[in-house]
Amino acid sequence: MSNLSLIQGKEGHMEELVRIAAKPIAFLGATVLFIGLIYLGIQLKDGMRGGGGELAKAIALIVSGGIVTGFAALYGFTGF
Repeated sequence: MSNLSLIQGKEGHMEELVRIAAKPIAFLGATVLFIGLIYLGIQLKDGMRGGGGELAKAIALIVSGGIVTGFAALYGFTGF
């Protein structure tokens, strides 16, 4: 068995592991996104008295949750 076929075999296994883990990864990403939306709502309700630092944290949570969920979608996640 050549080294190339061993490498391709390992990549196939890793791809399968990522596909199996896509649903839990998407769940975590959606959770972070939802928490970010709640945090944004709390900050906007308070009138953004914190100077914008807390607003940036809320937006960072929303963006990171969206990116993680998008990654899961690339690997076959279609919905809960």
